[in-house]
Amino acid sequence: MGEAAALASAAAWAGTGVALARLAGAYPASFLSAARLLIAAPLFVALGLAAGGAGAIRDAGWWPLAAMLVSGMIGYGLGDTAYIRALRGVGLSRLAPTTSAAFVALSAGAAILLLDEPFSWAFALGGVAVIAGCWLIVVRAAAPVRGPADERRWGALPTALAIVIVAAAWTVATLLLAGARGPLDPATANAVRVPAGGLLLAAYSAAITRGRTRLPTGRDLALLVAVGVGGTGLGSWAYVYSLVEAGAARAVVLSATSPLMALPLSVVLLRERPGRASVIGAFVCFAGMLAVIVE
Repeated sequence: MGEAAALASAAAWAGTGVALARLAGAYPASFLSAARLLIAAPLFVALGLAAGGAGAIRDAGWWPLAAMLVSGMIGYGLGDTAYIRALRGVGLSRLAPTTSAAFVALSAGAAILLLDEPFSWAFALGGVAVIAGCWLIVVRAAAPVRGPADERRWGALPTALAIVIVAAAWTVATLLLAGARGPLDPATANAVRVPAGGLLLAAYSAAITRGRTRLPTGRDLALLVAVGVGGTGLGSWAYVYSLVEAGAARAVVLSATSPLMALPLSVVLLRERPGRASVIGAFVCFAGMLAVIVE
């Protein structure tokens, strides 16, 4: 069941990427990011309370709680919002594999440098593969193309910048979650991070749009609720469950297939047309992630 949960979380995240790519053209990225977090927040709070989080929060002190707030601001506020914004200009088929691979490589490298994790040649080779795969997708596939809405895609430099910002934000947020949560277990930590991130993003979105954002209705509203409940909520829960039942190594490897699942979905549902270099680059990135994770 643990392996199935890991694959389910990967599928949920791939579907979330497709849904957000569809919505990104009609709503600000900060609004979408805030809305999905606030929709998923009750589930995370319930999981945290079920895990005995109320007592852990009382005993944690101010530093772990502040670190979780900052982690949510950086990971959700900067990383996820930048990812959603870049979906329009980069395309899901190019953005998903590159950001995921760069995040895995950066997180592993930061853990070696800052958290005294052991170094191995498999990690070095995986890092080279990640860089090569990103180069294939970003540089070799950077010729301007037209998206499904006849929108011109970003070139190599803004695409690379978006990938670096997203991966770096996710890495910093993960390091804070791993190294500064103190007595808080992951469920309780997310019960703090997700609602706080959603509220802060909602305030930011309201400030920059002056409250003029058109609220989703009908199909858009249903899609946004599905993103919050299915992708952000149940997808994350399935991933945590797989960590417990299948072990970290298997869970991380199986959940890392999400970008590969997103490739055919982007073609069928978003009418993206990734070139040969993008497809090869995605598999090279995946091989690099496997080397880094399994080493």
